[in-house]
Amino acid sequence: MTLTFKQMIQSGDIKRADAMKARLEEIHEEPGFNLRIEGEDLEASIEALTDYIVAGGIVPPLEVRPRSAGGVWIVDGHRRTRAFRRAVEKHGAPIEWVSITAFTGNDVDRVTRIMTSAEGRSLSPLETADGYKRLASFGLSPEDIGKRVGKTRPHVEALLLLANANFDVRDLVRAGTVAASTAIDMVRKHGEEAGAIIVAKANGRTKVSATDVKGKPLPRKVVDDVVGRVEAFADGIPKHARALIYGGSPAEDATVELPVSIVRSLVEAHTSIADARDKAEQKAREKAARAAQTELPA
Repeated sequence: MTLTFKQMIQSGDIKRADAMKARLEEIHEEPGFNLRIEGEDLEASIEALTDYIVAGGIVPPLEVRPRSAGGVWIVDGHRRTRAFRRAVEKHGAPIEWVSITAFTGNDVDRVTRIMTSAEGRSLSPLETADGYKRLASFGLSPEDIGKRVGKTRPHVEALLLLANANFDVRDLVRAGTVAASTAIDMVRKHGEEAGAIIVAKANGRTKVSATDVKGKPLPRKVVDDVVGRVEAFADGIPKHARALIYGGSPAEDATVELPVSIVRSLVEAHTSIADARDKAEQKAREKAARAAQTELPA
């Protein structure tokens, strides 16, 4: 049976002064609940927080809920709890009791709380994506999730793509090889092949940019020119041809006659794009050649 906070105060497991406190040894991490991804970044943040606590720094109370086997589960404050323990084990800090506050709410509320906590280190995009996936598993739609965490539906949908991406893509994001936003774009475009394409674009490097992966965007001057030519093409389609193209369901092999002038505008738009890409590739080759020249031994 899970005890209430009042019963734990009466039994001495928790004490109240100006606020509730629990013994550090009675504060537990619920397996699989914390969204933090283990690794060097998390360890570094815990180490910095430990030093802050040892130096006398004050941190907010942990948010907890009763644990049926005794003590409490952490809802918000996993890093703080680990820092308290490290302060005791590594520095001999005299920390026995830790300030806590009672969390009330269901499983969806608990996940939402750790995702919206304003304390300490923010969740990474990958950690946030996993949080959205967990909320989605409770039956919440992207719109529902967005309302709970204060984000837009497209933002939630994009990170759900990352949450459900293959391991190779997630690993590249976790390692910092590629930004989450770029990885999401690649998953949208290439699906399960996204990871392999990112690796190929990286060409052995430990970090790649959006330009490396997706290519350099066309210059604004070229884009404006192409847009103008495409608009001229659309505006120049004769009425009889427009009726055939947009009316009913014409046969796939049906043909229309178009004035040479408007067809030429579309061809020139394609040529404009091809020329811009050729120039960009030429500049890239020249840059690589200069870089190789500087690396030659004296």
